[in-house]
Amino acid sequence: MIKTVSYVYAGIVTICMAFIGLHLLRRLIARGRGDGTLTSGRYRVIPPAGELAVIFAAALLSRIVLFLWAFLLLHLFEGTSGTLAQDFYHLFIHWDARHYYGIASEGYTAVGEARLRLVFFPLYPMLMRLLQPLTGGNLSYSGTLISVLSGSGAAVLLYILACNIRDVDPVECVVLFLLSPLSVFLCCIYTEGLFLLLSLASYLLRRFGHPWAGAIFGMFAALTRMPGIVLAGFILIDLLESLFARTLTGRSAAAGIAQMLIVFSGLFIYWGINRVVTGDPFMYLTYQRENWYQQAGTFMHSARNTMQYFLESVGEDDRWWTWGTQVIAIVLAMLVMIRARHLPFDLMAFSFVYMVVILSPTWLLSGPRYMFGLFVLPVMQERALARLPGWVHLLVMVLSGGLLLLFVYGFTLAVQVF
Repeated sequence: MIKTVSYVYAGIVTICMAFIGLHLLRRLIARGRGDGTLTSGRYRVIPPAGELAVIFAAALLSRIVLFLWAFLLLHLFEGTSGTLAQDFYHLFIHWDARHYYGIASEGYTAVGEARLRLVFFPLYPMLMRLLQPLTGGNLSYSGTLISVLSGSGAAVLLYILACNIRDVDPVECVVLFLLSPLSVFLCCIYTEGLFLLLSLASYLLRRFGHPWAGAIFGMFAALTRMPGIVLAGFILIDLLESLFARTLTGRSAAAGIAQMLIVFSGLFIYWGINRVVTGDPFMYLTYQRENWYQQAGTFMHSARNTMQYFLESVGEDDRWWTWGTQVIAIVLAMLVMIRARHLPFDLMAFSFVYMVVILSPTWLLSGPRYMFGLFVLPVMQERALARLPGWVHLLVMVLSGGLLLLFVYGFTLAVQVF
């Protein structure tokens, strides 16, 4: 029975994903026949500085509220355990945060348990180390500062993005972004905030007419997290658009290929670090396979495993928080993408490839968090809600805000959550 339900679930969400892929293929074929466009074109709208400052301040204030909430929970349930720095470490340094903290303090190594840190990309802990003097030598504070400022900056860039997409409410996009339960990771030593900031900067620079700068930021995104290389897809789409429009020249094709190589160079640098530390540029794949049971898989296989683990883990602490959350998140993501499928082709194609990549490991454990790293997601959520009554919008935001407070509790004190 468990296997049957798992296969049915996997089949349904795979059909949803296939529907999105076929829709994109139809739009691609239509463009080849001269109908429509593949890119969002040149962006021109830059909101006033005052508006952007308000967005940044609102994002920053939202994180401060979450920090206060976490310390209130600590006081109510456990009492203070020491100094502010000790309490902060107790609340926010869990799971992957410990690995980034270790890389920032000690670097990579090829021996002992610490060798497993090699699977984590280097830019974030490198920035932690660089900012350490500004936080009195406290790496917990420097990493958190990067996440908070990056997340707030990402909110500003998201607002700019939404202002350049027709019929999209930019304020609602930012609210959905900041109220997402997964935005708890903008408060701690995780790469989501930095990755979102760099991804948005890469895309917007390209759309505002600075493709080389966009490629460099894409490289930084790829040096932060593996899915950063998917940003090279925007360059490929631009080349296809030029080909269909009969404006592609040898020079523009060479420039596009060079820009894609710049994006991929983030991954190449990471391979070089693997080579220097272990002698094998792909050692991280071995560590992922042997210690996290992760290797390349398929979307359907991951979806089936997710449902199977959920059904088989009755009574376990992480059943709902890990597997149940992932089961629900995958379904919601598919529904949101289907409803938002008429967004510009380049944004939808990027979202499709990104989702396929991040949801295909053989042992998918952090799917919802990976989804949060998709910068187009809040725009798709806004489009999915666009034609629904106002009370539905309000209900979604209230539920999201409530779940965010719950997830903060889960990450900081009820550590089984993630």
